[in-house]
Parts: sequence; structure tokens; C-alpha cells
Amino acid sequence: MATAAVLSPTPAVTPEGQSNKALPAWKVPATTKEPLDWVLLETIDLNDLNSSDPAVRESLISRSKHALSVDGFLYVVGTGVTQETIERQLAITQHIIKGIADEEKAGYTAKLSEGSYRGHKPKGIWSRQGVVDNIEHYNFESPSFDGNIDQHPPSLRPYLPEIQAFADYTYNHIVRKILEIISFVLELPPNALWKLHSQEGVIGDSCQRYMGYHPRSQEDEEKTKNIWSKGHTDYNTISLLFSQPIAALQILTPNNEWKWVQHRDGAVIVNVADALDFLTGGVLKATRHRVIRPPTDQSDITRLILIHFARARGDLMLNPLYESPIVKRNGVHAFQNRLDAGERAPTQAEWLAERIKRTGHEKYIEVKKPGDGKVQEHVLGRKVDYYV
Repeated sequence: MATAAVLSPTPAVTPEGQSNKALPAWKVPATTKEPLDWVLLETIDLNDLNSSDPAVRESLISRSKHALSVDGFLYVVGTGVTQETIERQLAITQHIIKGIADEEKAGYTAKLSEGSYRGHKPKGIWSRQGVVDNIEHYNFESPSFDGNIDQHPPSLRPYLPEIQAFADYTYNHIVRKILEIISFVLELPPNALWKLHSQEGVIGDSCQRYMGYHPRSQEDEEKTKNIWSKGHTDYNTISLLFSQPIAALQILTPNNEWKWVQHRDGAVIVNVADALDFLTGGVLKATRHRVIRPPTDQSDITRLILIHFARARGDLMLNPLYESPIVKRNGVHAFQNRLDAGERAPTQAEWLAERIKRTGHEKYIEVKKPGDGKVQEHVLGRKVDYYV
């Protein structure tokens, strides 16, 4: 594993043995001065996992259980990733989103219609209220690091070693430790959840994303009610967002209120996603979240972010883990209706592909409460809620 490359801000070395050329630095945006309605989230320190004090470990597990079963979100610190590394990775994000011409990226578009995010997702391919989306991202999966650099734009290739090292460390160190904590929450052996994730390739079946939200016109904001990404859940097990200063992320609280997620230097914002919700029978909550227009003092800045989507093995069927005493006692079978009809729960790969295919093309079937923006669609026997 390339741990040292991740923890050091020094540019990586290319396969040809030449240092990467310098990139324009990512200029750290100032935090907003607007008085936003911030959500209160728990913070856990990964270093507590190795504490020799039983009380520290018990507190870690207890607080994690409460946060992930009630809010579905928490802050994680003690990751071992320096601020310099995060800023370097965001400089690479800036290069991908703003420094590589659209014409060059056009030949490396992700096959969304086939259920895959790998590669480039250009902005402007989805539409809402007559307004095209402002979302752009480039996604890396294990095949992205198979040595075939021709699958990436030429202007991106010099930075692949750094990207690979960062993705490797995030998956094999940060994700693994978080899954160990969640295994303890479920009263399972420490490696129980990690064993459900692939250890093949750099990041298994998971995904490392470099993403940008481009500013929009006031006219477009009014048409879409300032919503950049509608209220949704993620499709994987856990999602990791490396915190950055531009406020835009909101979560739907248990009280059905949208609240802002505040920036924390050096923290990773972690949320439960669909697959973990299914595996725990709903004991751990996949919380609805959305992205909206940043406050006025940040609204003209391109919001650049790093996200890691940890996914279970593609062939894993998303049935509840009844070997967990917590799930057996408190879980509700997410796919009982399908099983009653003689069908089965989907695998992680099936669920992921179907959700990706539908993204931007959802077929809503019902408005639950007029005025609250909540709609639903059926996906592989499961009712999926959105807020539009």
C-alpha cells in the first residue's frame, strides 16, 4: 500500500520516473459569515479505536451507534490524512474540473446508461424544471488503475499515481477502520463488515470521485428553488466526504427539517447509504441529503469536493445480517415483499447499476404529502424516496 504517498503533500512520481508538473494551488475559500441553521453531528476519532482504555472504546462505539442509527451522519477525525494532502487532492480536482478542456474529457465519458460511473460525467446532461444540471465529476474504480493510462485524458495521466495512492489509503485505512467501528456497533467481529467489501484491486468495488458544482445564474436558481442535487440517499454502504469550506450540503433530520452541514477542518463527513441500511435491516439509517446553492458570500465559487463511495462486493446480496444480535432484534427486512413473492433482494452491483441508470431519469409514482416535495419511485421492489 502507498500510505506514505498519501500522507505526504509532496507530488508523486509518474511511471516514467519524472515528478508531476506543478498544479495551480487550490485556493481555500473563506467560510461563510451567514448565520445558517447548522445540524449538530457527532464527532468520532479513529485513534480511539486503538485506545487501551475500555471506557474510551465503549464511548466510541456508543456514540457511533447513536449517530448512525438516528442521524445517519457523523464527522470522523484522526484519519491520518494531512491538510496539505487534502489541498493537493483538491488542486487535482480543480485541474480535472476546470483545467482540462471539455473537448479532451469528451472521449472519456462514463457509461451511465449501462449503470457505471467510471470516467467523466459532464455537466448539463440532466434537466430539472427546464434547467440543465451544474454537476460534473470524474470517477475512479479499481479498473481505473490497471495500468492502461489510455483510458484517461492525457492531461490527467501525470497525476494517476497520486490519485491511486489517495484512493488506496482512503479505502484500506479510513474505510476499513470505520467499518470496524460499525461492526462493533452491530456486535459482530471487528472484520465482519470489511469482509463484505472486496479486497481485490486498489479500491475493490468502491469509487473515488473528484467533483465540481458550477455556479448558476439567478434565473436558473429561481426555477429550481436553489436545489443543485435533490434530496436522496446514496447507493453504496458508507460515503466519505472530505470536508471543505463551501456550505451546500444539507441533511433531513429526524424532525423532517433540512439543516446545513458545517465545515470542519481535517474532518471527513461520513453517512450511511442504502446498502448498509439494507444489510442492517434499517437499524442504521441511510439519511436523505441534498445539495443546494451556497450562501451568497460563496455562491460564485465552483464547489470542488472529494468523495469516496465504499461499496460492498458486487455479488453480495443485500439481505439483513441476522448474525448481528442488534439486527436480529431490531431490524426490519427491507425486501420482505419481494421475498414473499418468491423473489430475492438485489446484489450490491444490481442495486448500484439500477440506481445509476435512473439518476436524472427517475420515474416518480406518488407525491406523499403535497407541498413537502416528497416523491417516490419503485426500484427493484424497493420504494425509494426523493425530495425535489
